[in-house]
Amino acid sequence: MVKRTPVIMIRSLKAERGGITRAAITRANAFAEKFDEVIIVTFLYQQYHKKIIADLKEKRLLSKKVKVLNFFEDTKPNIKRRGESRDTQKNLIKEKGLVEFPDKRYKEEPSYRYYENGIYIKYKRFTEDGQLKFIDYMDSNRYRIKREEFNEQGLLVRTRHMDYLCNKSRMDRYFDDAGNCYMSVWLNAETGDEERTLTFSGKPNEYKNLYKCQTMWLEKTLNNIAFPTIMCEQRTLDKMLREVKHYNIKRVSVVHANHLEKPFNNIFDIKKSYTNLFKNGNKFDKIILLTKEQKKDVEKAYKDLKNICVIPHPCEQINELAKDRHKVNCNPNLAVTLARFHKDKRLDEAIHAFKFVVNQIPEAKYYIYGYGELKKELQELIDKLNLNENVYLKDYTLNQKEVYQSAACSILTSRQEGFGMVITESMAVGTPVVSYDTKYGPKDIIEDGVDGYVVEQGNKEQLAEKIIKIMQDKKLREILSENALKVKKTFSEKKYKNSWFDLI
Repeated sequence: MVKRTPVIMIRSLKAERGGITRAAITRANAFAEKFDEVIIVTFLYQQYHKKIIADLKEKRLLSKKVKVLNFFEDTKPNIKRRGESRDTQKNLIKEKGLVEFPDKRYKEEPSYRYYENGIYIKYKRFTEDGQLKFIDYMDSNRYRIKREEFNEQGLLVRTRHMDYLCNKSRMDRYFDDAGNCYMSVWLNAETGDEERTLTFSGKPNEYKNLYKCQTMWLEKTLNNIAFPTIMCEQRTLDKMLREVKHYNIKRVSVVHANHLEKPFNNIFDIKKSYTNLFKNGNKFDKIILLTKEQKKDVEKAYKDLKNICVIPHPCEQINELAKDRHKVNCNPNLAVTLARFHKDKRLDEAIHAFKFVVNQIPEAKYYIYGYGELKKELQELIDKLNLNENVYLKDYTLNQKEVYQSAACSILTSRQEGFGMVITESMAVGTPVVSYDTKYGPKDIIEDGVDGYVVEQGNKEQLAEKIIKIMQDKKLREILSENALKVKKTFSEKKYKNSWFDLI
């Protein structure tokens, strides 16, 4: 029997793990229990890539058996620096002959503007622990000329040369540890598209665009593996996987998200990136979806597709405390949500709904854990509704179990989902979920009125009504809680692992 190597293909592994990152890591860890070699290939430039991966492994979030290859790190020549960093001087806040003024907008990451004889010439930002993050250089007209970025060792890793009109990069240069440029990428400053790419280490090469260079790198990487089964996690990478040449490859595309266009209810109105996937579906050995409802919708739209199968996300292992939910010291007046502060999560609707809850239960609390660009806007809404003593925006957390265990229920108001891992995570510790009837996930996981509630999308009063019901009725809360725990069997890790092992 052929011994295959699982390879997971994803743009990046982020420090703040979103749903796709968490799903990829969960699967990689499962494969590490079964296979001798497990590889994750990533393509995005990350200033602190090595630190991110080291932290994930140190915190035991990613198995040490899993090998992570990054395009930029793997392409970089393996030349080590000698002696002290040549950038030591740049790490100092004070510089001889320059006057610095602190940028008071950034308290967590100290930042300074530098003047030479009255002319603004550069800008520096440091991390919380005092490491130099980047330097911006200005000309005499205060136009930004370039940005230098530094890694956790204080070494220059990338220089971005700026376009005068757009104030965005028009060329990026990447550097090895010895300070030599090993790659240059031309960019369209208006669109951000990565165009002509040149590599300088070994035999110099020129590529039409970065995508072509990365495709060649992936092909070279995979040709060092006898029998790879490669799983593509994101639609921006599907084309690359289709085009890679390898005699013994198995290609798998994994769908994590809703494939429909807004408002996500017409099964024939499909996003362009998913249209490309499904029209070329026969070029993949398998297309993996997360819910039966989504599979049904896709097969209605694409009747010729015969290689679709469903492998839901698993419930994570839970601690002993969660086995008897009614014994957990939860706050009966607390609701929680773990989500990015993004418009698709419709947290504004959840906050509006909670206003109805507070009108009935003045001591009710709602904690929203996450991160994202809408934090300020959401806080302004909380202020406007006079909910400062009830609704709190909290930082992203890795302690999901403890957060869910502390609450009477969790809330999901997403506009769209691929599965909704937050539902199973909440239910796995006995915390019922009150969710909008979102495509996809809630209907596949929650049995309405038995282990949680699924309400009409946009019906904030109905959402509030169910939350109030759970908070006020202890007996109901215990019944929902006990029933919610059954999700562990329905979406067990054993079923999940066996499905993926069989597919590999």
